[in-house]
Amino acid sequence: MKWIETNTIRTHVKVNNWQEAVRASGELLVAADLAEPRYIEAMIETTIELGPYCAIAPGIAIPHARPEAGVKETGFSAITLAEPVEFGSPDNDPIYLVLAFCALDHDSHIESLKLMAQAISQEGFIERVIQAVNSADLEKFLNATNEKRS
Repeated sequence: MKWIETNTIRTHVKVNNWQEAVRASGELLVAADLAEPRYIEAMIETTIELGPYCAIAPGIAIPHARPEAGVKETGFSAITLAEPVEFGSPDNDPIYLVLAFCALDHDSHIESLKLMAQAISQEGFIERVIQAVNSADLEKFLNATNEKRS
């Protein structure tokens, strides 16, 4: 099952902090017409409000916000960072991969989390992500992680 497209993936993105990392991943959702621009700020505000909840595993953050914050269609973006950033999670910082997503409703939210969990649970996942040379390479790897489990 293909769950992410090259146009919503960037590698070696240069950012100065977690807010810029969330913005960069959100801009890909907006450019792909999956979310409205206001969704980006909603992801940042949610992280400020709830703390680093989205830093879910060592090296990985999954920022997202509520559907009413401007979701147009369920979808994903992925960026790897040129230099990792701190999200404020003592257990999971620094973050190398930002997997942003937007979901239209509760069911698609749960399905999105399931797809990402299947990918992330692969042994050596973050190391392979960091080694991705370009967007096409990362897309191939991310989609293959779920094909193995389908």
